Amino acid sequence: MTPFHLLLVDDEVADAELFEEVFREDFPEVRITRALNGQEALDYLARSETDPTVATPQLIVLDLNMPVMNGHEFLERAKAHDRHRSIPVLVLSTSAGIKDVQRSYHNFASGYAVKPASYADLKALIQRVSDYWRGAVVLPRIDQLAD
Repeated sequence: MTPFHLLLVDDEVADAELFEEVFREDFPEVRITRALNGQEALDYLARSETDPTVATPQLIVLDLNMPVMNGHEFLERAKAHDRHRSIPVLVLSTSAGIKDVQRSYHNFASGYAVKPASYADLKALIQRVSDYWRGAVVLPRIDQLAD
């Protein structure tokens, strides 16, 4: 399978470590980069535009409730940038609130899922995420997009 790069944006270190651990169990070839908040994620995306050693993610998994810049603010800013607009963003939040869901889709999230409460449910979700984003859909070639 071709290399796949995922940017995980979550300030909860334990959640991020568990997500990464479970993902790597079944998909060790996936490169996961972590950011602790929306600002770090935006900074990473900016570096990916100018530094050829920084890979542009093919999927961003985004928490909503974070300090410095939350997930909603990140979506607004990232999706306002032409080059970032095509990167799919899956919101993965503890919130199941309709306002969070609606606002995420309004700001061009590609999907929304509630963080699972159990290890088995997280493993199942990650399998579905991988099946969909790494197999079922055709993703844009970010490196070939015109600015």
